[in-house]
Amino acid sequence: MAEQEEKQKDLVTYHKEGFLGFITLNRAEKRNAMNLALWDSLNSSIEQAEADSEARVVILKGEGKSFCAGLDLSPENELIPMITGNPSAAQKVTFYKTVKKIQGYHTKLERLSQPTIACLHGHCLGAGLEIALCCDFRVCSTETVFGLPEATLAIITDVGGLQRLPKVVGQGHAREIAFRGHRFDAQHAREINLVNHVYPDQAAMEAEVLKIAQEIASNPPLAVQGAKDVFLYNENVPLDQALDFNAARSSMIMPSEDIFEAFTAYMQKRKGNFKGA
Repeated sequence: MAEQEEKQKDLVTYHKEGFLGFITLNRAEKRNAMNLALWDSLNSSIEQAEADSEARVVILKGEGKSFCAGLDLSPENELIPMITGNPSAAQKVTFYKTVKKIQGYHTKLERLSQPTIACLHGHCLGAGLEIALCCDFRVCSTETVFGLPEATLAIITDVGGLQRLPKVVGQGHAREIAFRGHRFDAQHAREINLVNHVYPDQAAMEAEVLKIAQEIASNPPLAVQGAKDVFLYNENVPLDQALDFNAARSSMIMPSEDIFEAFTAYMQKRKGNFKGA
């Protein structure tokens, strides 16, 4: 039992390099297909990132040949008996509670104070795409394949994809992706703004993402995280209320040591050294 628990802890890892945090799906032998243990481990890594006051950007990626091939359909996944077993009131309640728990994990990732970047390669399907949509933006390598195949499996996409995808690609593209259940390539993902950038291969992608993340991390963190707070708040309120929050959130970080450093660095034509204070 102890060995099994230790293995589950390693299904997703969190580590930090300088001001950058990394959440890595680590079930490479299954193309990072999602089961309950992997989702629970992902939640633990998200909480580590959430508690890491030194991490200014969080990068999400997957080990092995794919970012995430979607839901693990093997019988060992505890979700499969819930989906395919004899229907009963208890079964339906258990499944509902499980889906709500996983939805909460995804929302926690979406609401991290740090900007988040999803690095996608290989497969980004189903639950994998739903996880990637929780990040602030996504990049991929040219061989990446995308899709929400749930409809072809008689399942409704249910842990946030149907809510987040339309906000990224628009209603028409989102509904086509969900209804058809087809796979599409990186070029189409870029055309519909699902990803910001497409790179020739995984190595090039990871190198460029480090540059982007370091550029973000070099900015005053109070300002960057404040902007993210405003973006998140905008999604659920009318314009007037969003503007009021924007003004209030802006006033929260003025003045600061970083503002004086930013102005001084600008005048001296040098890079600023920001402390988040």
